Amino acid sequence: MQRRGCPVTVTTSEAVKAVREKIRRTPERSMRKMSKEYEMSRESMRTIVKDKLKMIPYRMQKGAFLNQKNKTLRMKKARKLLAGTKDDSHLTTLFTDEKIFTVEPNKNGQNHRIIATDYQSACEKGKILNKTSHPASVMVFAGITADGKTPLIFVDPGVKVNQVYYRETILKLGVLPWANSHYGNRPWTFQQDGAPAHRAKGTQEWYRANFPEFISAADWPASSPDLNPMDYAVWGYLTEKVSSKNYPSIKALKTALIKKWDEIDDDYLRAVIDAYPKRLKAVIKAKGGRFENYS
Repeated sequence: MQRRGCPVTVTTSEAVKAVREKIRRTPERSMRKMSKEYEMSRESMRTIVKDKLKMIPYRMQKGAFLNQKNKTLRMKKARKLLAGTKDDSHLTTLFTDEKIFTVEPNKNGQNHRIIATDYQSACEKGKILNKTSHPASVMVFAGITADGKTPLIFVDPGVKVNQVYYRETILKLGVLPWANSHYGNRPWTFQQDGAPAHRAKGTQEWYRANFPEFISAADWPASSPDLNPMDYAVWGYLTEKVSSKNYPSIKALKTALIKKWDEIDDDYLRAVIDAYPKRLKAVIKAKGGRFENYS
């Protein structure tokens, strides 16, 4: 096939065959790079991959492996959770999660670029990301609902979040006072994932005694960050806003986190929560497997 001269604009059978073979050998491919390699326009490459080969360029994602048993259980639980959204109870559900933030920037060296006149200037502007083996970090607990969010709850340094600390410090002192103030007499539901401290018998009993409703550890699908709004939207948003620079101290990092957290408005929260039933439907459509798009 043509490899020199003007870029190919015609998706010939020869071009389709060559691209199919290349993808067969190594599926991890960039269509942008392949279009350059074959001196072909991006539009032509997209036509070959999507229209001729009927393939989709999926984004790579991190996630626990789902075997058939996992998928079956995930689909079953997604059906039950979806049925529970028919009365719009998901709009008053408090979705929660924890995340660790470090004082060092979270940047992808392959995608991050510094524009400068020379190498030394690039280094001065941040080309070299100074990283340590164990950067100072802080664990943050938070929750959102369709019309509000909890304060950020910072875990004390050096503390292991066992079931006692989770109940007495995070839930009793942090979540419960906020929820009572925010919801008032309205019914609401508490959600969290299946971390050991969350699913402990004593913790589940505490929920029954203190929360109007909660999604039990047995009812929430395992290995499903794609169903928790904190995971599929909020943490990524906060990371993008905060984790692009070095912080001189944990105190400075906390200040930045609180500032950006407070700037998240109810319109954003409502949009994120509105996506929840659609994602449940996507899991069911995928028979419990992972999904790329939902509608």
